[in-house]
Amino acid sequence: MVLVETVAAVLTVVFVVLPARGVIGRNSFVGVRTRATMRDAATWRRGHQAAVLPTSVAAGGVVALGLAAAVTGRTNDASAVILCAAVLLAGGLWSVAAARRAVR
Repeated sequence: MVLVETVAAVLTVVFVVLPARGVIGRNSFVGVRTRATMRDAATWRRGHQAAVLPTSVAAGGVVALGLAAAVTGRTNDASAVILCAAVLLAGGLWSVAAARRAVR
């Protein structure tokens, strides 16, 4: 189960970096979709540029936790799964806050 969260963390980074670089424009499926970031193409990109660091830090934490769980044989341990989910959620909230600050 920790493997699924690790893959989700990496995909989250991809879906923040690509809009930050202008590869993915405003859409209804991926990225930081707040009222502020969806306003126009410039705010969409600026918000994602601000969200790259927090998203990457959180994803790095999840990958590190995933590796530690794999090494210790606890990849399906409930506490490891919950901890990875909490780090990913916290990173998502931090990313949204960073994006909102950047587009104000």
